[in-house]
Amino acid sequence: MIDIRQEQVDNGLITLKATSRCAACGKAFRVRLPVATITNAAKYPVCHVILHGNPIHAHVVYIDANGVVRGNEASDSIQIDRTSATFQELVRWWTMHADDHVEVD
Repeated sequence: MIDIRQEQVDNGLITLKATSRCAACGKAFRVRLPVATITNAAKYPVCHVILHGNPIHAHVVYIDANGVVRGNEASDSIQIDRTSATFQELVRWWTMHADDHVEVD
């Protein structure tokens, strides 16, 4: 399982050591996600999505049980459910994670 070092974890979130570069735009990111997403996963690799850019697109990374990015891909095709429940959850998530952004370049 993942070797979580104290300096990598902040508020229950882990920042993986390696960067991952979006195939669509070339922007590099440090992957940051809840520790529990990796440690409590039902199966591996874990899929993690980073939405970004203008026009918006997704950088999808696949993370193994050791917290290593094992693959990635980009998607220009994104569908967001336009219900009030989804919007409220996006706003709540955005507010909770406002300081989580870890951009490399």
